[in-house]
Amino acid sequence: MNSQKLKHVILTRFNLGLYDRDSRTANEWMDHRMEYFERTRESVLSQDCEFEWILAMDSRTPNKYLHDIITDDRMTITRKDPRGYNPKGWTITTRLDNDDLYRPGAIDAIQFCASTKELVIDLRYQQLCYGVLYSSGKKFEGWERPKPNSPFISLVSKDSNCYARPHSKMLEDNKGIFASNDPLAYMVIHDRNLGNKIVGRKI
Repeated sequence: MNSQKLKHVILTRFNLGLYDRDSRTANEWMDHRMEYFERTRESVLSQDCEFEWILAMDSRTPNKYLHDIITDDRMTITRKDPRGYNPKGWTITTRLDNDDLYRPGAIDAIQFCASTKELVIDLRYQQLCYGVLYSSGKKFEGWERPKPNSPFISLVSKDSNCYARPHSKMLEDNKGIFASNDPLAYMVIHDRNLGNKIVGRKI
């Protein structure tokens, strides 16, 4: 249990370097992704906690989208890779993809686990499907990637962040725990995921 609240920074690598490996134009990619990001943003900003959310945006992102992304003073945009973020003092850093979702209480559960010692905190999650290729709106339970590849990993540290070290290395160096026995997040599966696929039993 954390008797003293630590600074909590959520890091989202929104689209850095993406246009070098994606055939779509910046406008086409952003048009598609903003629909999903709006749900992500709502799920984060509805959390009743103190945190900072840093979104790393590619310099080629059209300005018209940048104006629509920031809707809360807890959000900031950077052009820098999140691997270079340097915590000042003990800090919780959490990775979040720009199309995944938090359930109510997710951030509070992460913060409750944190204290001034190095620790990896993970969230149990379900998969939520959208799009033509999938059963839109369907949920799948209980499948968790091996922890080094968790999409919802947090690191408590005073000198590193959740993107700066390979996840497998973090788990070698630190005891990893789940913030809750209940699923507190959704990995969103949709037609244009780069690598995710449905695994698990439909619920």
